[in-house]
Amino acid sequence: MSKTKTKPVNDAKSIFVANVKGGVGKSTLSIMLARELATRIPPQNITVIDTDLQRTATEFLTNSNPEINLEFLPVTPAFENTNISLIQQFIKQNQFRPGHVVIVDTPAGSSQRLWNLVAEGYAVLIPTTLSNADLLPTENFIRNMDKVKARYGKYHPHLVVCPNKIPFGQKDFSIMADRLNNHDVVIGPPLRDLASVRHFYNGKFENWESKSNKNANSDFEQFGSFIEKYILDGELDKIYNKNNSSKNVIPFGKVIN
Repeated sequence: MSKTKTKPVNDAKSIFVANVKGGVGKSTLSIMLARELATRIPPQNITVIDTDLQRTATEFLTNSNPEINLEFLPVTPAFENTNISLIQQFIKQNQFRPGHVVIVDTPAGSSQRLWNLVAEGYAVLIPTTLSNADLLPTENFIRNMDKVKARYGKYHPHLVVCPNKIPFGQKDFSIMADRLNNHDVVIGPPLRDLASVRHFYNGKFENWESKSNKNANSDFEQFGSFIEKYILDGELDKIYNKNNSSKNVIPFGKVIN
């Protein structure tokens, strides 16, 4: 993992980690993204909002926060009307905190209020495996997000599909690109299905920094570089403005330099 601090991003960013499908790794992705970004921007400029009933992000950050030193807010039970309003208010206030990044770990399931809330973000990270059981509900979620974006006439939030729990050595992602071809998404770098990450999924957070986790750390470092460049530094805005297209699938192989 990179230990070099970069200068803070200029604009505040709200990043939602969402999918109607459970078990695809939303909480793990939220935690590891926050952990990786804390090596790139000042940790005090990162807030994690945990809305998942399982409270995985809260448990991890409670145990490790003195080391990581970032802000986290548990908001449960998930997505009751009052809590949605509180999150909306926090997101709006965050716009006046230059360089601040909010990561919202959302629960599984669907509701119109959830889609409307997620639509207020700058980007939505959508983890999924390559299985049809995960890709079908993922595609339905993206279709609904497309409708919400079309209703408001904007290209934010950027929808970034995150291939997750990918078999080691998997190089063909055409099944995912083909399924998403008619949707307004970007496909991010894959996160492999490694033993250390499966250990993490089961709530065993200890010894993450050990050398045995070097492959997982490498994956999340690459993913962090992608998020830093294309979301925090606004590269996706430039790509969308240049292409002037609302229907644009960009596979990670074509995006990452």
